Amino acid sequence: MPVVDTSVFVDSILEYDKSRTKMAEDLLEIIQNASLEIVDPFLFKVELVGVLSRKLPRNRVELIVKDILEDVRLIPNPDDLAFEVAIKTGSRAADAYFIATAKLTNSILITNDKIMVNNARGYGIEAYYLIEEFDKAVERLKEIK
Repeated sequence: MPVVDTSVFVDSILEYDKSRTKMAEDLLEIIQNASLEIVDPFLFKVELVGVLSRKLPRNRVELIVKDILEDVRLIPNPDDLAFEVAIKTGSRAADAYFIATAKLTNSILITNDKIMVNNARGYGIEAYYLIEEFDKAVERLKEIK
C-alpha cells in the first residue's frame, strides 16, 4: 500500500501546473483502479483542509475532503516515530509524519516534495518524487498488487 503525500492530492485538485495536475490525477486513478489502499497519518486530513481552505470555499473543501477520505485510510499520527525521523533527517514536522507512516506500514511513499523524498530515502524509505519519477512510481505500484 502506498503513502501518498498531501502535495499529490493538492496538485490533483488545484491546477497550478497542468502537467503536475495530470500526473497527480493519473497516479490517483491508477491506485484506485488497482484497488490499492492509500494510508496516511491523521495529519493528512488537517493539512489538506488547511491548504484547500486558502483557495476554495468551505463547503467545497468539506465535500472534496469527504470524498478523498473514502479512499484513504487514516492512521493515528505516529508521534514517537515521527520524532525519530525528524531527529535523524532534519525533516519538517509534517514530512516526518508521512515518512514515519511509510516506515510503520512498510509502504512506499509518493510525493511532489523533493526534500521529503530525500529525507525519506535517507531514513531508508522507498520514496518517489512524482514530478520526475512518475513512470517508476507507477511500475512500483503495479508490483504491489
